[in-house]
Formats: sequence, C-alpha cells, structure tokens
Amino acid sequence: MLTAAPDAFDASLAFKVGDVVTLKTGGPRMTVTYAGAVAPAPGEWLICQWFDAHGELRQEMFECDRVQLEPRSIPAAAARVAAARHGATGAEGYLSRLR
Repeated sequence: MLTAAPDAFDASLAFKVGDVVTLKTGGPRMTVTYAGAVAPAPGEWLICQWFDAHGELRQEMFECDRVQLEPRSIPAAAARVAAARHGATGAEGYLSRLR
C-alpha cells in the first residue's frame, strides 16, 4: 500500500548522493551520502563524509545553502602540476620534470 503521495518526493533536489561538495566558507571536499528531509528540521539537508588531515573518516549534516557543488574529479592538468611540485616519481614525475 502506498503511504505517501507521489508528489511528496521532490526529484529536483539540488544535490544528489555521490555529489562532491565543499562548504562555501572553504574546507575539504566531501561526498554527499544523503540528501533530503531530516525530521524535525525544515528544508533539505545533506549528510556528507570526508577524511580529515589525520585520515579519519568524518561525517556531518549541513544545510544545503552552506555548501557548493564541486567537480567530481581533479583535471589531469592539475594532477600533473601537483605531481611536479611534489617531485613525483615514476614516468609521470619524469615527464612532468621535462615539461
């Protein structure tokens, strides 16, 4: 038996599970693990997970207006620049030093 009206589910939520976000004030890249209503708080909320500077898994709940969407992956050019800065080893490090 259907207990909720089909209209009750908003398919146009701003964020979806799997999205990568950061706080608008800065901070680490976080993965959205839940997006939707949280009782009794009004509005849409996100539950996000990330690893802190010590490698510990963290989880927190945020209001949607406090975060912004980020690209899921780092562009290849940014990875090459970072590898060159940190003296990467192997073929990628060698090639980046030649450029």
